[in-house]
Amino acid sequence: MRKGYDNFTVAIFFTIRDTEQAADHPELLVEKLNFIEKHLNCTKVYLETYRGNHLIDKEKILKLKEFFTERGYQTSGAITTSVYGNWEFKSFCYTNQEHLAELTEVVRFTAEIFDEVILDDFYFTNCKCESCIKAKGERTWSQFRTDLMKEVSSDIVMKTAKAVNPKVNMIIKYPNWYEDYQNTGYNLEAEPLLFDTIYTGTETRNPTYTQQNLQRYISYFLLRYLENVKPGKNGGGWFDTFDCLYNMGSYVEQAFLTLFAKSREVTLFCAGLLITRGSIFVPLAGHVFAQLDQFLGQLGAPLGVSCYKPYHSKGESYLHGYLGMLGIPLEPAAELPSEGQLLFLTENAAGDGRIVEKIEARLRQGGKVVITSGLLRELQGRGIEGIAEVRYTDKKVAVQEFAYPMYECSFGHYCRGAQPVLIPQIEFSTNDTWQMIVGFKENNSFPLLLKAQYAEGTLYILTVPENPGDFYHLPEGVLNELRRVLTADLELRIEGPANIGLFLYDNRTFIVESFLPYFSDVRVIIDQPGLVLTDLVSGEQFTGDTLGSQTIFTLKLEPTTYRVFRYA
Repeated sequence: MRKGYDNFTVAIFFTIRDTEQAADHPELLVEKLNFIEKHLNCTKVYLETYRGNHLIDKEKILKLKEFFTERGYQTSGAITTSVYGNWEFKSFCYTNQEHLAELTEVVRFTAEIFDEVILDDFYFTNCKCESCIKAKGERTWSQFRTDLMKEVSSDIVMKTAKAVNPKVNMIIKYPNWYEDYQNTGYNLEAEPLLFDTIYTGTETRNPTYTQQNLQRYISYFLLRYLENVKPGKNGGGWFDTFDCLYNMGSYVEQAFLTLFAKSREVTLFCAGLLITRGSIFVPLAGHVFAQLDQFLGQLGAPLGVSCYKPYHSKGESYLHGYLGMLGIPLEPAAELPSEGQLLFLTENAAGDGRIVEKIEARLRQGGKVVITSGLLRELQGRGIEGIAEVRYTDKKVAVQEFAYPMYECSFGHYCRGAQPVLIPQIEFSTNDTWQMIVGFKENNSFPLLLKAQYAEGTLYILTVPENPGDFYHLPEGVLNELRRVLTADLELRIEGPANIGLFLYDNRTFIVESFLPYFSDVRVIIDQPGLVLTDLVSGEQFTGDTLGSQTIFTLKLEPTTYRVFRYA
């Protein structure tokens, strides 16, 4: 076997086009592999047998598997259930018997050859043909599709694969668009129980100019979310080169965050793109992997603010990524976390029919719950009024001046943002609820963060800007106050500008990463006096300033770089 990295494995995905070219031109494959192996300690390949209604010739795939095995690679199969090419994003029709027969044959073919098979993230359904419309009946499309894909996964994919190869490890890869899984049939509640392993799409690419607008932090967040869905069986993270050619930093950041989340394996998509796009991505990835492998083994289990996103839920799309880019570390789960006093809930939590009851129970136990304005809107009329006299309105206001925290009859600090931020207006009951952060506009103030006591607990309401990207335009002081409240459960927090990531681990280690294109100062505040930081890469030590029960460190971060430390 080939020598890999100490703390993770690296795999390269070969699409069916890549596999056929490799089988037809072995001399070119050797040349490409020599280049890859010069820069990457890759130990595994995924060889695709099917894509776009095309099944590879059995002789070709067996020949290629033998070639890689002799070269010391682990070989796994791959299936992409797309129809007539990638870019139509057209799925199988899973009520069509011919398509189901074809899927059965493809699974049988692949599982007979490989002891591990991954389903690429085209394993969904967006079909709305007459047959699907009839089968749907009175159900919503989400209900129909999640039921349908659960049945197909169980009765066709898993049943067929295990019949021909009982020891096969069947993997389902989930895409990066986690808010919409249920809309196209990804059943995150049922499928991880059916498949042996799951896998995570950690592609974020360019967060501004692509269709999805996913913030960088999602590469970390989603892998942690799926790890908590199937602990120990989230096989790894997968990202690609799309939209990265003119911004290499976006490619590197996908690698950083996938591994900061403690991914067991990294899959690079795909062999053809890695070689043809200037070949810069291969040495770039190799440099990053070698760098990270030096310290990943010293990091403990990830920590963060408890965050609940129920199965099949949707709301305030991908808001988690924006909070993560403010330096608020999140540890998400699809079932209500029992650990941690503070619980963070976005509009997704409205998908839990008993969420108000659960919020109240948490507060009665002395806990803290932070809900967003979007969740407040969804819970009106469902009992949230019994906890706090607070109401979401349809009125909006643009604010640029801010103040925090409460001080006598006014506030302790006043500041101005870089540009106006449009927010929904939240109505509240004076002295039943208190404004912790406000925005000002024409002789009036509007809450950004509200606080309400209930029994022994505290409810906070966070006002989300109409464009969540405007979080990045809030003044540092406002961001620091948000961090202080949301990370109250954690021993360590940061202060500084937006677009700084914080990654915490349970053995007193942490990473601070700058996503900014310029130098920035970041303060690290740890709730223990007299501490020293040790850089886990350079070994350099830093003594902080003790202020009461806290130690404060000031770090200068270079553009788009990270620092990793242990404190003691």
